[in-house]
Amino acid sequence: MLNKFFAKFPPRSDQPLSGKVRERLRRFFWHGFWTDPVIFFSIILALLANAGIWAALFWTAVPTDAPIILHYNIYFGVDVVGNWKSLFFMPALATGLLLLNLVFSRFFYYKERLVSYLFAGTALVLQLLMAVGVISAILINF
Repeated sequence: MLNKFFAKFPPRSDQPLSGKVRERLRRFFWHGFWTDPVIFFSIILALLANAGIWAALFWTAVPTDAPIILHYNIYFGVDVVGNWKSLFFMPALATGLLLLNLVFSRFFYYKERLVSYLFAGTALVLQLLMAVGVISAILINF
């Protein structure tokens, strides 16, 4: 599938680096890791969840001078209060952890496949938990 994609873009003679870049991209993406269904669907669903977190925040968060509730605990009530920009820390952290889990998952794929699956699954679970946190912060404040 990817060979057909890259075959559409042959290297041009006026850009000598395009062949090298194309070959590096082919080696990076033409890998058993990307075609494994467990990894593929875990990463795709995690990316969709992450995009949903960002979209939900961009559509609902409005700049305000009033402090907003960032974390609520049923035992102690409001734990963390901050400004509206602090809401974007959670999806930024989720994106960073998703990329880190993706790198670790690809690193361990040929060494220990089960560990690779655990990293990919953890990325998805982490994104879903972050989505719950962000949605609850949105519902409390907006």
